[in-house]
Amino acid sequence: MGTLLNIDGLTIGYRNGSKKVKVAGPLNIAMKAGELVCLLGPNGAGKSTLIRTIAGLQDPFEGTVKIDGKLLSDLKPMEIATKLSVVLTDSVRSSNLDVYSLISLGRNPYSGWLGRLGRKDREVIQNAISATHLENFLDRKMGQLSDGESQKVMLARALAQDTPLIILDEPTAHLDLPSRIEMMRLLHRLAKETNKAILVSTHELDLALQVADKIWLLKKDGNVDAGLPEDLVLNEVFEKAFEKNGILFDRESGTFSIHEEGQRSINLKGSGAAAFWTKRALIRNGFVVAENPQLPLIEVAAHGNSWLIRTNTSSSECSSIEQLIGELRKLAL
Repeated sequence: MGTLLNIDGLTIGYRNGSKKVKVAGPLNIAMKAGELVCLLGPNGAGKSTLIRTIAGLQDPFEGTVKIDGKLLSDLKPMEIATKLSVVLTDSVRSSNLDVYSLISLGRNPYSGWLGRLGRKDREVIQNAISATHLENFLDRKMGQLSDGESQKVMLARALAQDTPLIILDEPTAHLDLPSRIEMMRLLHRLAKETNKAILVSTHELDLALQVADKIWLLKKDGNVDAGLPEDLVLNEVFEKAFEKNGILFDRESGTFSIHEEGQRSINLKGSGAAAFWTKRALIRNGFVVAENPQLPLIEVAAHGNSWLIRTNTSSSECSSIEQLIGELRKLAL
């Protein structure tokens, strides 16, 4: 995979009257064709500003953006439209525009001012429709679609534009959980099947850890950590970037813990899904799970439907996590 997007010494921000307000930088990052890169960061770190700068919607303060070896600042608007396509958070909603017509707008950089579609244009449009599974929606009006369906149409339009780089700003912002999973999985598949570079700004940390080839973590200090999701987890990057009182990142599960540290300690023995969910329930109920033979012990059966509590003076068996928590309360552990 060749390097498609190069960002060198890029400083970004916004103008407040005549004053320049720096948000982040200098940034030095790159992405390759066929990669899905997720841009993460706390609110106010500058994710949308970076997206808009890479897309050519606003000028950088310093540094350069190169797409396919060409400086973005040297390209005319129509040339930029053949290099990158952008899907912003707000979907286009028009009761008079059907799905096929909106997807077809992606061919505008190639179809001339008359907007006539040739055979190649129609083939590209059909490929975009097939890739996003929108065959049964083509005659529907945009105003009749759900948020998830609308986002897929906007993605199909970007695919019809047939650019080597696709940029999406918060594509899952208004979607329910199944639709968010479907969208992120679709983006991962498209990056591999089309060999396009896909850059996604998102707050979906848990999904990004599963589907992203690389993560760009934009921090509040204006710097960026870039790398494989697993490397950033193991290097404790997420703990530092999102650190707040009472909210901790669990490297073992790849999730944030929303519960304050418990006051009681207990030993847990077991593995697999049952042990994982037992630990979650214990933490939620105020326990610290620790490996200490002096502590009361919970043994999780390998088949996952039996729990044994052992203390210095007693033992009891439970058939559910709910019963386990109830027994622990009775024992005042």
